Amino acid sequence: MAPTYTFTNKTTSVSFTWPSAVTGIERIALSAQGELQRVLSAYFARPISITVVYCRTYWHPAPEAPREPLSLPPPQAIISQASQETPIIQTRQVHLVCSGKIVCTATSTVRITDPTVAHFFLVENYAIGQMFRRIEKLPGFELVSVGIGPYPCEDPDVASWSPASNPDSETEELWRKYKLMAPDFGCEIVEVFPDRDMFISGAAWLDGMSSAPVHLYERLEQYPAGVALMAA
Repeated sequence: MAPTYTFTNKTTSVSFTWPSAVTGIERIALSAQGELQRVLSAYFARPISITVVYCRTYWHPAPEAPREPLSLPPPQAIISQASQETPIIQTRQVHLVCSGKIVCTATSTVRITDPTVAHFFLVENYAIGQMFRRIEKLPGFELVSVGIGPYPCEDPDVASWSPASNPDSETEELWRKYKLMAPDFGCEIVEVFPDRDMFISGAAWLDGMSSAPVHLYERLEQYPAGVALMAA
């Protein structure tokens, strides 16, 4: 698969086969590389906080051995064994919250194969976005899939967490699945935005004062589905 994000000394390009209905402002959020919290804070001009829904941590005590659950923080004896053969795995779900309203639900699976990296993430509790700055590695980014509507997953932990998943709801979800990869720290993440209206109405949506008309979506959908930023 070709990289989603490419650049030369004069050109930067974000390339993906976007669903035709996805708007320009939605593409900005959907292509964020481990910095969605900052992007949403800039968009709403309000702080974005993180609320943990669940967190499950496991490790493989030996190559080919079944994974075993770990309590947090893990014992140093286990952290010191993190490697390619005996990785530590964590699945976690969080809500990104702005002004008391959920603006995104993110479910991640993280694979850690180095003791120092494991200590930063599991003991010092760096968030995923901050981890890459802490280990001073720029992650590789792969946007795997994007969709409108409920996320198509049979796992109840992943499929039922968004309030908009109610079939009687008038809201329309937006979601993406992507990967962030750096040496000894890899992540696969699914993010669901509960209502596309948030990308039309901004703070008014947060305050419960907005219902974007259909014709507004139709106008925004006229923007091209590719994004290319040319350096001067």
